[in-house]
Amino acid sequence: MRIWKVYPALALLCLSAAMKPKNHELEEGKLIMQPPENENDAGPARPFWVFDTQQIQSADAFNCCMVMAAAGVLCAAGGIGGGGIYVTVLMVAGGLRVRDAVPLSKSVVFIGSIASLFLNLRKASSTRDSLIDYNVCRLVVPGALVGTYIGVILNSIVPGWAVLLALVGILIAISYMILQTTWQQYAEEEHIRRLPQLPKSHFEGRDAKEVPEVTAVWKSQEVQEYTTTDLLLSFVMLFVVVSGSAFRHHALKCQEAVDVETRLKACHHPSLFWLSGDTLSDWMQTPSTAAFIKVFFFIGPLIFCITILAGVATTLVKANWSPALTLKFSLMSVTTGCLAGFVGIGGGLIFSPYFLLMGLDPAVAVATSSTCVIYTSSSTTFQYLLTDRIIMSLMLLYGLVNWVSSYAGTSTVHYLQDQLSTRKSFISGIVSLGVVISTLLALRELIYEVRVLWIAFVTHEPQPNLTSTPFILKVLSEDLNSEKAAQEAEKRGVALEYVTVSTQATDLEEYLKKDQAAALSRGAVEDCWDDVLGFL
Repeated sequence: MRIWKVYPALALLCLSAAMKPKNHELEEGKLIMQPPENENDAGPARPFWVFDTQQIQSADAFNCCMVMAAAGVLCAAGGIGGGGIYVTVLMVAGGLRVRDAVPLSKSVVFIGSIASLFLNLRKASSTRDSLIDYNVCRLVVPGALVGTYIGVILNSIVPGWAVLLALVGILIAISYMILQTTWQQYAEEEHIRRLPQLPKSHFEGRDAKEVPEVTAVWKSQEVQEYTTTDLLLSFVMLFVVVSGSAFRHHALKCQEAVDVETRLKACHHPSLFWLSGDTLSDWMQTPSTAAFIKVFFFIGPLIFCITILAGVATTLVKANWSPALTLKFSLMSVTTGCLAGFVGIGGGLIFSPYFLLMGLDPAVAVATSSTCVIYTSSSTTFQYLLTDRIIMSLMLLYGLVNWVSSYAGTSTVHYLQDQLSTRKSFISGIVSLGVVISTLLALRELIYEVRVLWIAFVTHEPQPNLTSTPFILKVLSEDLNSEKAAQEAEKRGVALEYVTVSTQATDLEEYLKKDQAAALSRGAVEDCWDDVLGFL
C-alpha cells in the first residue's frame, strides 16, 4: 500500500487485489461496527430467518440473475457444480464480498444440483444404461463430507485474498488437465473417423491393459442401483457433519462472548432449540466440559465418516477394485470437499474432470459428478446457513434461477449423449469451457483497484486556531480503475461514500497508524472498507 499526504485532508491511494466493491449506501452519521475476530467470520451476521427484500431489488441482483442463468446451463451441461464460476459471478455481477459470495455460491449449487439429479434418475429409470456410477458415489461421498467439514472451518480463518489465490491456482491446474483430456478424445475420434475401412471389432478387441481401470470395472458390472442403506448412511453422515459443525461454531461463540447481549444471542441461537435455558452457557463456562465439546465435535464427525469410507473401500476392493484405485478416489474426495467448503467450488469442478481422467465415460462422469455435488453442496450450504453466513433472500432468488438453468443444461447433455454418442469430446468440451471460464473470471478478481480516502477533522462549532475536533470526516471514492468509473466520470463525476465519526484523537497521522491500521489493511487486501468508514 502506498500513502501520500495531502493537507488539510489526508488522502490515501490504495491498490488492492480484491473484488469489485458493492455500492454501499451509507446514511449520514451511520456507524458500521465489525467484530474483532478474523476477516471472514468478522462480517455482519446473516440470520437465516431474516428475509432482506432490499437485497433482491437492486440492479446488481438483476444483472447477476442474467449472468447466472447462462452460467447455470453451462455448468449443468458439463456436470460441474458451478461453484467456481458462481463465486466470481456473485462478486463481479452481484457486487458481493468474498465472505458472502462463497457461502451463497454453495447454496445456489445445492439447489441447482437437485434438478440435475432428478433428470439423471429419470433417464436411468427409462433405460437399462445407468448414468450414475453408484460405486464411485459410495466411495466419494464420505470423504467429500469430511473435506467440507474442514473446508468450512478454514474459510472462517483464512483471509479473503488467500481464498481467491487458492481458487485461481486450482482452476489453472484443472484447466490444463481437462483441456488435455478433451484434446486427446477429439484426436482419437478424428483418427477413427478417418479410418472407416477398419472393422468395428478392431477397436472392441483392444488389450484390457489399454482400458483405464475404472472403465473396465464399470463395463464389467451389471446395472447399478442405489439401496435404502446407501440413502440412510448418506443422510446420517450429512446430519452428523452439519450438526457437529453448527454446534461447535455456536459453542465457541458462546464461550468467546464478552458481554451479556452477545452471549445471549450466541448461546440461544435458534439452531440450538433443543437445549433449554442457559445449558450451553453453563457448559462452556466449565473448562473441562468446554474442552470436551471442542474436541469431540471436531473429531467425532471426522471419525464417523472416515469409518464408513474405510468400510466402503474394503467392499470395493473385494469387488475387483485395486487398493491403489480406492486410495486415489478417497484422497481426491477429501481434497475436493475441503476446497468446496474453503473456496466455494461446487465440487463438480474437480469431480467431473477427475472422473474423465480416470476413464469413466463422459456421460457417466457428468451424471456421477452431479450426484456427488449434491452432498458437497448440501453439507456446506447447511453448515453456512446454520452459522449465519448466507443471505437468505439472495439464496432463494439465485437458487431458483440456477434450478431452471440446471434443468436446461442437464437436458442438453442428455440430448448430446443421444444424438452424438460417438463424440465423447463434445461433452468433455463443455466441461473444459466451464473450467476455462471459471479461471478467467477468477483471474479478473486479481486486477488492482485504485481508491482514494480523505480524512479531516470537522466541527459544527468553528473556532479560531483549531488543530483538532471531536469528529472526523471520512470520504472514500469508488474504484477509479473500474470501467464504471471511467464511463461515468465525465457525466456524473466520481461516486463517494462518507461518514462522520466521533474520536478522541488529536493527530490524523497518529489516528491512522494507531486506530485504522488493521481496517486499512483489510480494505487493501479484501476490498472491505466498512471497518474504515465505521470505525469509532
